[in-house]
Amino acid sequence: MLDSEQIKEILSNICVNLRFHARGGQGGVTASNLCVEAFVGYGVCQPSFGAERMGSPTESYVRLSLNEDLVRSNEQVYVPHFVSVLDPSLLAEIDVTAGVPQGGWLIVNTTMNQLEIQDLVKRKDLNIATVDALTIAMEILGRNITNTIILGALIRVSNLFTLDQLAEAIMRRFKEDIAAKNIEAVKRAHKEACIYESGVQLDFTADTKVPWQQVRPGLPGYKEVDKAGVWYCDEDIIEYGSKQVNTGSWGEWEVIWNEDKCTDCAQCWFICPDFAILRKKGDDGLWHMAGIDNFHCKSCLNCLNICPVNAIDKKLKQAPASCAVPEEN
Repeated sequence: MLDSEQIKEILSNICVNLRFHARGGQGGVTASNLCVEAFVGYGVCQPSFGAERMGSPTESYVRLSLNEDLVRSNEQVYVPHFVSVLDPSLLAEIDVTAGVPQGGWLIVNTTMNQLEIQDLVKRKDLNIATVDALTIAMEILGRNITNTIILGALIRVSNLFTLDQLAEAIMRRFKEDIAAKNIEAVKRAHKEACIYESGVQLDFTADTKVPWQQVRPGLPGYKEVDKAGVWYCDEDIIEYGSKQVNTGSWGEWEVIWNEDKCTDCAQCWFICPDFAILRKKGDDGLWHMAGIDNFHCKSCLNCLNICPVNAIDKKLKQAPASCAVPEEN
């Protein structure tokens, strides 16, 4: 890791790029804004939205430099030196390391160790920092908002700004009581972050698009698009539509149905916004509850709140934290 003086020297001549991967509602855009507000220098930030809604994948970008001319760009970050992932389920859904040069930093809210992360992202040339931001958020903030917390780990590995500078930015952004809780969470994340260094030197001058890319690194080049440019509209050949999208990975809770307690009142079935309550027709010709479709359940918890007999429960998907382990020979 570079100390504050080394990173200051780099920033005087180079633009440092950051990218945040989050889900809608987790505050990834706010995290990028706070980076610029906490940084003593010049910076720009902007989000990238598609059909964005609560729980869907989002990206936001940050460019920081002490040279004003180097941040005069509003394009997305193609080659980030630091990537922060606010939701660990995105590791299996999004190419979060797209464009990251060797020796870049991957900062993840997770309880996995670095070997498990390397297996998921298929790279061993990156530095990795992990922090159990979900547990910190639930214990201090009372909800799954990990945006400020991930910045504590970012400060630990980047030295782009200090804890005090981030605390001042948070106090300007949030009300006093909310700001105090967020600052407490950031300091805890800074202390508890697990660090794994690959030993590969990061080249901060790397800031170019990957050759033959259409929109962003990670998408196929023109030759592959030409070969696979076919749309299938027959579901008997290839399933299409929302039922093949794993929206169940969007929430932090696993919803559990207790058949013994269930009275088949069907209130959960009527209130579920995603048709994730399963039911089947019995021998009596009536519909009966049959379970939860966790592949599509986004854990809004409407069913849990409306159930009159407590037949629906929940548990956090994320297990207790595990720190980084040494790489095996």
